[in-house]
Amino acid sequence: MQIKHCLLCGKQLVEGNPGNKYGTPEGMDYISRHHALPSRLEKYFSTDELPEFFGITDSNFRFDFCYECHEEILHNVVVNKSIISDLSTLFNGKSKQEKIKILHNALKEGAKRLLNKAS
Repeated sequence: MQIKHCLLCGKQLVEGNPGNKYGTPEGMDYISRHHALPSRLEKYFSTDELPEFFGITDSNFRFDFCYECHEEILHNVVVNKSIISDLSTLFNGKSKQEKIKILHNALKEGAKRLLNKAS
């Protein structure tokens, strides 16, 4: 059996369904899978657009994270008035597809800038 680790924090993951333990100290190490492209958004992009805009070649691909990184970090993005104002300016008049691309690029470029600052 291959040992899996959380792709964000590196914690060793436990296989299997923890039942109602997610969100508890005992459940934090279980694998919590996250779609590269949420299935509810598949209808907005063609299979040709996924690699071009997002670098995704398989819309069913899932990342393995620990519960904390998946649920408590990826699903709980903290914003403030400044971020909302900036996104409002960027989103104004844009379609849902364009907004998704803008947000994807903001995360990608922001992560690159933070990495450059750290080095």
